[in-house]
Amino acid sequence: MAANVGSMFQYWKRFDLRRLQKELNSVASELSARQEESEHSHKHLIELRREFKKNVPEEIREMVAPVLKSFQAEVVALSKRSQEAEAAFLSVYKQLIEAPDPVPVFEAARSLDDRLQPPSFDPSGQPRRDLHTSWKRNPELLSPKEQREGTSPAGPTLTEGSRLPGIPGKALLTETLLQRNEAEKQKGLQE
Repeated sequence: MAANVGSMFQYWKRFDLRRLQKELNSVASELSARQEESEHSHKHLIELRREFKKNVPEEIREMVAPVLKSFQAEVVALSKRSQEAEAAFLSVYKQLIEAPDPVPVFEAARSLDDRLQPPSFDPSGQPRRDLHTSWKRNPELLSPKEQREGTSPAGPTLTEGSRLPGIPGKALLTETLLQRNEAEKQKGLQE
């Protein structure tokens, strides 16, 4: 599941829905302005055609009629195609403009998934230094018994006598003391 949440988080982060919504707003504004311009232009063409019929002799109009009809048919077809494309855009626009950005949810899910992962070990065989840190940072994940005893699901905390190869004794002692202090704070808060 971690790979799925992580990959979805990365995808939506790159997708940048907020940026896309701003771009769509800009395009929608431009489309609205162009629709008004198109209506004015269409009305102007109708008036020019009327003037042409009034001012041009009949025989010239008959010669030009097939060409004018072809242009008129093409203008109508382009207008229809434009309206259909605008309607499709507006349909998608209405859905995307109201969509919440999923990045924060995926980020929280990924963070939670990371915290719930079992502790991992280095390939060298040494335990990770932050073996207990996720449990220290999130004591609500520990059972009451684990909180009282200062242990985590990964095992008991290290004592002064415990030693792991490759990790200095002072570092272990410091870590142990920090864990004890944290456990005592938790115990005091519960009482």
